[in-house]
Amino acid sequence: MASELRVNTLKDASGNNSIATSFVAGGSAKAWINFDGTASGAAARGSLNLASMTDSGTGIYVCNLTSAFANTNDCAATSSASASTSGSDNRNISTTITGASAIDNRTSNASSGAVVDTSVNNVSAHGDLA
Repeated sequence: MASELRVNTLKDASGNNSIATSFVAGGSAKAWINFDGTASGAAARGSLNLASMTDSGTGIYVCNLTSAFANTNDCAATSSASASTSGSDNRNISTTITGASAIDNRTSNASSGAVVDTSVNNVSAHGDLA
C-alpha cells in the first residue's frame, strides 16, 4: 500500500528553520556519482540515479541515468583528481548533459591538456527530472 505525505513547509524538531518543500525538491541533486576512472570500465563507488557507466576511452566517461532529466539545459558540476595532486598532475574535468539521460565527462592534465584517466571523479547534476 503506497502512501503520500503532502506538506508545504518542513521545520526542524524544535519548530524552527523552516524551508519550503519546493526548494528541497528543486534544489536537491537529481544525480550524483563518485567513480574511479582508472578501474577497468570505470567503477562507481557510490551514486544516485545512475543506471550504468561507459568508459569510452582514456579520460572519457559517460554516466547513463536511471531517470532522465526534462531537458539538456540543466546544471552539472564536477571535480577530479589523481592519487598524486602535485604540480602538473592536477586535473581538469569538463562535463556536459548531452542527452536527457546521459552525462559526459572528460578529464585532462591541467598543464598539458592531454586526456587522462583519474582515480577520483565526482559528478553532481541539478535540474528537473522528466
